[in-house]
Amino acid sequence: MPCVAVDLFCGIGGLTKGLELSGVTVIAGIDVDATCAFAYEENNNSQFICQDVTNVIAEDIMPLYPENSIRALVGCAPCQPFSKYSQRYRKDGQVDDKWRLLYSFARIIQETTPHIVSMENVPELSTQTVFRDFVNVLQELDYNVNWNVVYCPEYGVPQNRKRLVLLASRLGQITLMQPLYNQNNYSPF
Repeated sequence: MPCVAVDLFCGIGGLTKGLELSGVTVIAGIDVDATCAFAYEENNNSQFICQDVTNVIAEDIMPLYPENSIRALVGCAPCQPFSKYSQRYRKDGQVDDKWRLLYSFARIIQETTPHIVSMENVPELSTQTVFRDFVNVLQELDYNVNWNVVYCPEYGVPQNRKRLVLLASRLGQITLMQPLYNQNNYSPF
């Protein structure tokens, strides 16, 4: 069965492009920012849907998946509320509702129960209640959940930073692949 993904918070399609390059068909990307539509569709073989993820329901997503496919739901919710920069300069707690978007992602997972879920964000998210709640929702739905903070150059990403990567599967155990590179075979930044 082919694996087919829907990309939430798709922006201009960086995650979509990576999935396409790895052989995963991305049927649609969903984002609230209409200015991303042209770049998304020009650079990917996928449809851009301009919609606020907080308003997305199962009936919006389920018809996108072809029958007899492995359904993947992926997303990189906005990271600004959790970044080191925001935490350093924010004195009054969360000042917008972007941090709540992970709850919308969890709700959509509950409604659609995709076979595979993938999420990426800043490492600081791992210390937040919203992340623990997200993982708990997945576990309550019988997903095998694996997450880790990875150093991007070890996976061939030309960025000197770390990212939190979560994988979850209803098909069995799932783990993040081992790093492909180390200090001996990538250039320091």
